[in-house]
Amino acid sequence: MHFSIIALVITTASLVTADSSTGAKCGTCNPISGENWCDPSTSCINTGKSFHCACRAGYKASHYNSDMYHQFRLPMPNYEFLVFVPEGTACNIPCDDIYAAPSDLCKEVKLQHQCEA
Repeated sequence: MHFSIIALVITTASLVTADSSTGAKCGTCNPISGENWCDPSTSCINTGKSFHCACRAGYKASHYNSDMYHQFRLPMPNYEFLVFVPEGTACNIPCDDIYAAPSDLCKEVKLQHQCEA
């Protein structure tokens, strides 16, 4: 009986983990001092519809460029070169070519066509 319950819990946890990693999540943030939970290596920026945590230009969060759960780029005018991350995520890893033109900066990080808040 205990084995069945443990197996069910593990299976359910695997499904939840798989579902939660399918969509990229921008770190929705509040730009007001004391309510901003973006990591100090990121900024809380206005993307037009809301505020999200973004790495400083030329930096990313992970060496794993396909890790869309922790970092990604968005196809937004004037922001294509920024890497977006969830709140509390540090961005201390230089992109492959930190001296690239803005249109090519951090291109190794996957482009996500929408961002879940």
